[in-house]
Amino acid sequence: MIQLALPSFLFSLLLLAILSSYILRRWERGVSLANGAMLSLAGALLWRFPIDSPLLSIPFIPVDLDLRAGIWEYGFRLQFTQTNEPIVVIVLLLLGSGMLLTAAASQGRVFPPSMLLVGTGYIGIALVVDAPISPVFLAPASLAILMALSVFPLQVGIGGEALTSLRAMLPPILATPFVLLAAWHMEQLPLNPQDIRLAAGGAQLLGAGLLILLAPVPLHSAQPQLGESSPPIAMALTILLYQTLVLYLYFLATTSFPLLLSSTALNVWLTSTATVTLVWGGVAAAAASHPGRLLGYAMLHDWGLILLLLAGSDEGSLPMVVSLFALRILSTMSASAGLSQIRQATGSLDAESLHGVGARLPWSTAAFLLGSLGLAGFPLTAGFSGHWSAIQALAEGDWRFAAVVLIASSSVIFGFVRMVGIFFGPLTYPQLPRERPLGIVFSLMAILLVSGMAIAPQLFEGPLARTLLAFD
Repeated sequence: MIQLALPSFLFSLLLLAILSSYILRRWERGVSLANGAMLSLAGALLWRFPIDSPLLSIPFIPVDLDLRAGIWEYGFRLQFTQTNEPIVVIVLLLLGSGMLLTAAASQGRVFPPSMLLVGTGYIGIALVVDAPISPVFLAPASLAILMALSVFPLQVGIGGEALTSLRAMLPPILATPFVLLAAWHMEQLPLNPQDIRLAAGGAQLLGAGLLILLAPVPLHSAQPQLGESSPPIAMALTILLYQTLVLYLYFLATTSFPLLLSSTALNVWLTSTATVTLVWGGVAAAAASHPGRLLGYAMLHDWGLILLLLAGSDEGSLPMVVSLFALRILSTMSASAGLSQIRQATGSLDAESLHGVGARLPWSTAAFLLGSLGLAGFPLTAGFSGHWSAIQALAEGDWRFAAVVLIASSSVIFGFVRMVGIFFGPLTYPQLPRERPLGIVFSLMAILLVSGMAIAPQLFEGPLARTLLAFD
């Protein structure tokens, strides 16, 4: 029997998925279904078995899997730990669900292998536990490279504007010099431990880099622009994967460098920019007529609320941040599942092509609307419980923040009410095809997931508690 460390196994699995999706790209639907099922199963099994499990035997493969073993290469140690376990599982599940949805609504033949390559990079960043310098300082440059590679799944093969995708590279590129300068300050500290300016300067530079990486207003433009110009699933995966790693990096940095919160104005700046972000997302959503752009603004509003909670220094904010982000993933993927079906049927997401589409594509339309409204905390959607808890927590501290969130959320909901009028208006193109069976299946699954989470939010308590253990 061959004994493999988990990082080696994951990279081998992802390499197999990348090669198969590229070589067999003419059979995109079948290969995407197989790879999506494989990656989703891998993520579910990693969550199922604790890290301290004994060697795991893989059926039909002569391999014993060691979850605790790491690999050393060029001074880097990659290892699966309790801290990075939720991140690795989330990335695998996102990639798996994205591949499955691609089988029902193609995002272009280049999308599966290129997105899998990008996802492999994110898993690599999460697995790094030791390096010549702290992984926190290396992550921004790595994120910039991955966002550059994300141009391929976002634009290649659909005739989109590459400039729009390149905007997503700006936050990690701008943050990298600040973080590298912070690393230099921290490296000099052991040589002169009495110099308080080195520690304070390093913390301030790192705080500035983290704030830029979180991409609040005015660094927000990639989200709505990608929503309008890129395939829905590619847009959703690109944004969610990036934000998953940025939140993980933020928690690592604040845990490893306590001065980051105690001696800098990071929380003050984060509170201000987060408030502007959620307000602008709501205001812009009310006027958006393109469903992809509307989804982008709804995601921006939801991201602003997450950042506002992230700025809270009390321990009670962490569960709400994790809960809101998990519900954000569920709502966004549900919305993109429906929108991708609509885009494939109409060939365009321009407003004139969407009149009456709800009558021909009812399940896809419902999945898009329910998922999107969850980002605004609309009742009976997946995001309602998280948003309501967040508003209550904000009201206890300062009722004005809660009022701002309510008004901005109402503005997002108004934008989707306008979109409902377009979807269920007079049918512009009577020749519009009906929904495909596979698309109906995925849309129904999305509707059941968001509705189930709205009706029984306690189902999320177990995964939430286990995720919180990773950050203790």
